[in-house]
Parts: sequence; C-alpha cells; structure tokens
Amino acid sequence: MSEILEEIQRRFYGKLIGTKKLKHYVSEVVSTLPEDIQDDLIESCWFVGSMKDAWAYTFTGNDLKNQHLIFLSDDLLSQDPIQIRFSIAHEIGHVIKGHRNSIEIKQSKEEVTIQEKEADEFASAYFPRPS
Repeated sequence: MSEILEEIQRRFYGKLIGTKKLKHYVSEVVSTLPEDIQDDLIESCWFVGSMKDAWAYTFTGNDLKNQHLIFLSDDLLSQDPIQIRFSIAHEIGHVIKGHRNSIEIKQSKEEVTIQEKEADEFASAYFPRPS
C-alpha cells in the first residue's frame, strides 16, 4: 500500500472500521480529494462496514457526537471498483454538501432528488460515473 494511503488510514485513527478492502477504498477515494476536504472528512466522518472477526459493534454517543457515519455494505464492496469508488465519493458528497438525513426528518421527493443529484455531481468531479 502506498505511503499516502497508509497516512490517510493513520489520520482517521480508528474511524475506518471494517475490512482491509474497505479501508483501502476509502483511503484511495479520500486521497483524490482536495486537502481541505480530506481534513474535514478525517475530522468529522466515520466509515463503517463489516469485519470478519466481529458480528456487531457498539458506539457511544460521545464517539459520534458532531460526526458523520457512512456505512459501506459488503454488497457494495463486492461490486466493480469503479462503482465502489463512485459510491464512496457520492456518500462523501452528501457530507460535504451538508445534506440532511431523511430518516429523522421528513423530506419531499424533490429535496431528496436534488440532494442525490448534488452528491452525484460531487462524485463525478473525482471519479467516472459507473455505466
């Protein structure tokens, strides 16, 4: 693994939770972003997926206070690398654009559509859109 990717993983300091594959792809995507965005993500985001040696894990409220949590499924990580990179960048786009989560707050279809388009545009600026 390159020194740049190792440095990004080190800077996340325990906030990349999952397989080596997850950590590699997240670090790879983050490494392509401008440095100010990298710094913001490392400060404010957790990336979480499955781990081979854990069925589940727990966070406390203090772990995630004022943080974003991006979950990456095993199914995503089994897709083509182009799809994986784009999807990670898309989710980062939601964070960077300050989008609201529609789980707790009811959003109109139009608002969700706009947010999805903005996240796609963010991801497309760094990675090719999967076909």
